[in-house]
Amino acid sequence: MRHTLLVLAVFLAGWFAGERQPPSVSAAGGPPDFVSVVQRVDPSVVHITVRSSTASRDRSRDDGVGAGFVIDATGLILTSRHVVSGAQRIIVSAPGRAPIDAKVVGQDEATDTALLRVAWQGLKPLPTGDPRRLQRGQWVLAVGSPYSLGNSWSAGIVSGLGRTNVGVGPRTLRDFIQTDAAANLGNSGGPLLDADGRVVGVMTAILSRTGGHQGVALAVPIDAVMQALARMRGGVRAPARPSLGVRVRALPSVGDVQSGLLVTGFDPGSSAQEAGLRARDVLLAADGVTLRQTADLQRAVWARARGDRLRLSVQRGTRRFELRVLLR
Repeated sequence: MRHTLLVLAVFLAGWFAGERQPPSVSAAGGPPDFVSVVQRVDPSVVHITVRSSTASRDRSRDDGVGAGFVIDATGLILTSRHVVSGAQRIIVSAPGRAPIDAKVVGQDEATDTALLRVAWQGLKPLPTGDPRRLQRGQWVLAVGSPYSLGNSWSAGIVSGLGRTNVGVGPRTLRDFIQTDAAANLGNSGGPLLDADGRVVGVMTAILSRTGGHQGVALAVPIDAVMQALARMRGGVRAPARPSLGVRVRALPSVGDVQSGLLVTGFDPGSSAQEAGLRARDVLLAADGVTLRQTADLQRAVWARARGDRLRLSVQRGTRRFELRVLLR
């Protein structure tokens, strides 16, 4: 009884203070109730239908259906590039809005994202979260148009972070978010949200032997997409991303000591190799930012432009030094 009164007092205090409460948990200790998040986010998620010839499109990917979400009140919609690639006509619809034709503003092959524009008024962009704060086991929500069922929601957890070499999606990305939230053909381009309804990723692919949901869905972190957004807004259809030309893998941390990234090889014509980097070197930081995962290095490189020089902190045996590497 005393516990019940305490819970009721906490709830009433928050209600009268007008504070937004986190998703509620059932009395039996079950999963959270995301109703308020769905109601708030749903109007900003769109259903995309693509009309194109089979000759200009791989029909096995999303079969002309995908999702997207509002990122700017002026009518900008973010989606997956492979959803609209080769489209002759792109039709966008949303709850309470009539279908409308959309135009491609820009594309980014490196993150498999595309920017669309629609002539709608009164749009509410979704807030973005910080994917770098995600932890395995956190609740996440996916919303899209599986099998043309627009604005379909599913919940799951963050199953893994920094996934790479998964064999699907943008091949150069080193930082997929993995989730077990249900996703199927048509979910591509929809947002992956945290429990507060903030976008942390863009759904891009599933790993499946059947073509249907098998518990492994992949999203591109939203911060990687935001780096390309300015160039896509400018109408650039395929922004060129800089490259370091180095292959690395994360070394395990020992206690509080971070081991960094081990250099395992180089791409042909690597500027990093030309600058003096060697295999078995350990990269400790890039532009002063500690490197813990391969995704950290990719973020540092993609934050720059071709022709810039990236400052690397390197350990070779017992020696530590810095290199400035030209990005190509």
